[in-house]
Formats: sequence, C-alpha cells, structure tokens
Amino acid sequence: MSEVFSFIEDEESLRLLCEQLVSSTWLAVDTEFERVSTYYPELCLVQVSNGDITAVIDPIEIQDITPLLELLYQSSITKVLHSAHQDLEIFFNIEEAVPAPLFDTQLAAPLLGYAQGIGYGNLVKEALSIELEKGHARADWKRRPLSEDMLRYAADDVIYLGKVYEMFVEKLKTVEDQTSLNQKLANLIKAETYKPDPGLMWKKMFAAKRMKGKQLAVVKKLAAWRELTARKRNRPRKWILADHALIEIAKQLPENKSELLKIDKLGEKTVSRHGDDLLKVCHDAT
Repeated sequence: MSEVFSFIEDEESLRLLCEQLVSSTWLAVDTEFERVSTYYPELCLVQVSNGDITAVIDPIEIQDITPLLELLYQSSITKVLHSAHQDLEIFFNIEEAVPAPLFDTQLAAPLLGYAQGIGYGNLVKEALSIELEKGHARADWKRRPLSEDMLRYAADDVIYLGKVYEMFVEKLKTVEDQTSLNQKLANLIKAETYKPDPGLMWKKMFAAKRMKGKQLAVVKKLAAWRELTARKRNRPRKWILADHALIEIAKQLPENKSELLKIDKLGEKTVSRHGDDLLKVCHDAT
C-alpha cells in the first residue's frame, strides 16, 4: 500500500508544513531539477519526509520558499540525502551554504556491506526488499501539471530514504571506524565543493593532462575562461566551448579569426561570439 503524502503548491500550505516539521530530528530530502540548457540546475521539486509526514513541494508555483529554506537550515535537524552533491549544489546556489548537519546514505552504504556508489533504487531493493518505480527517472520536471504518478515517484524518493536512514543509524552503531565516512560528509559541507576554482577546471579534461609548455598554459587559461563565461551566461560549459575545440585551440595556437574558423567543431557562431576573447586568452597565456 502506498504511503500518504501532501502536494504543496501555495505559500500558506508551505508555512503550515514547515511548522509541523520544525521539531523533527531528521528529514529525508530530495530534489527534482532540470539542467539541460543551463549551467546552474533549475529547481523543480523538493521532497521532504520525517517518517511521519511526507510532502512534495512545488518551488515553481510557490514564489517564496523562505519557510522551507529556514527549515532545511535548522542545525537541530539532520538532513538525509542519497548521492547528495547535486541536491546540495542547488541549495548552495541559493544560500551560499549547504543545509548541515547532513547524512548521505550512498556514502554510508559501503560501511554496511553495500556496493560503493550504489544507486538509490538498488539500495532500497537490497535494504528493504522494495522495488521502486523507475519510469520517471528522466521525466520533464518543469512541466505542469505534474501527473499523480510523477508525484508518487517523487514522494517515494524520500519515504524509503527515511526508512533506509533509520536502518543505517542502528547498524552503524556496530561500526567502530567511521573516520572515512565522517570526512566525506565534512567535504560535502565545504563551499569549494560547489564552487570549484576556475583555474583548476582544465584537470577535468583527460587530453589536457598530456599537454606541456605553451599548449598546457593555454589550456589552463581557456578552461578558466570557459568556466567563468558559463557561469556568467548560465549555459553548460560545452555550449560555450566543446572540450575538443578547446584542446585544438591550445594545440594550434591561432592568431586570428580565420585560423580559428579552421579548427574542427569550432563553428562560425562560436567564433563570432567569442573569437576576440579566445584570441586574447591565447595571446595572454603565451
């Protein structure tokens, strides 16, 4: 039998919900978001459950989610997530901090014999012997209205997360060395986890690690420029400049737009929009 949840679509209902949840000792939290055409994830739903009360909150319909943020940032409540990084990034972008204290069931799972990096569905199946619906994993969460099936899928993400958490809390009492888990949880709270240094973004490209000298210097500067431009324009990094094109620019070191246009996968539109910046970065780096 499916467990009951509330769908919160207005500010008054959100305020009342948060009043009910503020005395919770823990809160299972999940989000649904879109990140297809933007650098920053677009928040579409927030799901919360304390084991007794479960709600799916619509931040698209609700203009002011301040009561929810105040609830999530209560230091007396442990926020429970699974594979928390992307969810926490959303809240970091709003508040410049993550909602601590927190617990990540994916990080804790290996201490209890589950696979490293286990997905939420597999964890629920192995820990609770429950098979979750997978049909909406890639749904369009910006679409309105949301179907009842989509809302049920979203609610289940926190309903069973809470059950796994309660099980884990008991089982972890027998695990003496939790140093590694505690360090990983501490890293999730650090600001640099969600706002990486642009100067280090070149390390995410495997091909860049084989480059040296002037070419490496240009790669570093181009990767930093791309990161800052993506943030400013709120567009995916690769929409600004594809990895392949970035590497080729560093290899060929073009001196003008005509030479830029000869680079594979660097189209006229990109050269027209960013050509001057790209040439300046190359010149300054060498």
